[in-house]
Amino acid sequence: MVKVFAVLLLIQVFRVGGGVAQNNPPAGNPQNGKTVFIKAGCYACHGTVGQGGAGARIAPNPLALAAFTAYVRKGGPNHSVFGGMPAYPPNVLSDSDLADIRAYLATIPTPPAAKTIPLLNE
Repeated sequence: MVKVFAVLLLIQVFRVGGGVAQNNPPAGNPQNGKTVFIKAGCYACHGTVGQGGAGARIAPNPLALAAFTAYVRKGGPNHSVFGGMPAYPPNVLSDSDLADIRAYLATIPTPPAAKTIPLLNE
């Protein structure tokens, strides 16, 4: 339980901008990131726009690049009937690929609030 809490705490620290400082993180290429995201099969669990499904919601507002890379490299715990996220070593997804995927996820806009969608409010 303590390990799970520590991992979640680290993820949150990276998400809000703390953790490993990166003076000039690679910006990434969002167009290539979308291509790699689809080719690597990320969409199968995370949806085509990172909205989640069998896997976690990873967009909008993806993790900071360092945390994102660390998580993809290590993989995730098995919390569901679908299994955990597999680890992707650099020979499968390069650091450049991950920067591109993260750049793609960062371009995905926040969906509108449900109360602003007329059909949902009838």
